[in-house]
Amino acid sequence: MDLYTRCSNCDTTFRVTTQHLQASGGQVRCGRCKTIFDAFATLTALKPQSVLSQQPGTRVGPDPNQPVPTFQSGPKPVPGPVAPSESLPALPDPAASLYEWEFRMPKSTTRSHTWLVLALLLSIALAANIAYAYRNEIRVALPQSRGYYAQLCELLGCSIELPRLSHYLHIEFSDLKAVDPLRPNEMLLLLSIRNRAPIELAYPAFELTLTNSSEQAIARRIFVPEDYLPSVQTRGLNGGTELPITLRLDTGNLHASGYRLYIFYPEH
Repeated sequence: MDLYTRCSNCDTTFRVTTQHLQASGGQVRCGRCKTIFDAFATLTALKPQSVLSQQPGTRVGPDPNQPVPTFQSGPKPVPGPVAPSESLPALPDPAASLYEWEFRMPKSTTRSHTWLVLALLLSIALAANIAYAYRNEIRVALPQSRGYYAQLCELLGCSIELPRLSHYLHIEFSDLKAVDPLRPNEMLLLLSIRNRAPIELAYPAFELTLTNSSEQAIARRIFVPEDYLPSVQTRGLNGGTELPITLRLDTGNLHASGYRLYIFYPEH
């Protein structure tokens, strides 16, 4: 079924279909004045009684004192054969004033810069979280980044703990021996821990396990830095340095014949 709409600027009438209107969201470009308008605003199923016959670009209305061209109700006559030397007279086209129109898909709304700003802020937040979560790894891989971390924390009023990377700590030497053969319960633990990282690490804890002659555990104790460090000590174990530890132990009546050591960082 044919539908009709009228340009809101020049009042030119157009023939449209529901398929075209649905595809374009009702947005139509006038073929006469190039105005884009909403076809639904003047949509009608009634065939117009008159149409404009002026040339495109002239906006005039029908003269009430002059006859107005109308649509023909019947089909157009089919002209018969014409001799080459003859010419057909120009027949009035009832749709001559129905100018070509162009359906235009509705433009998407202008994207707000808010999305761009939000994406930028999220990217910065993600980068900050990664830099904090992997701060230890970054400071090991890039020792020069320690100064930037220190400046950032000074600016933000925060503090960054020393890295806790136990895989960079190695036991260079250890021994467990009796202090006096007459007092076998008094033992002396000698231990040397080396930091093989290029940066300063936090002091670790270590676990001492005493075993019997069958290498079965008979006692276990965990030593934290406060147990083996002297009262005056630097903040952490500097990169490439070695920490000697000497501890006197009373094993009681355990009669230990062996031991095992394990270095680790306790969970916060």
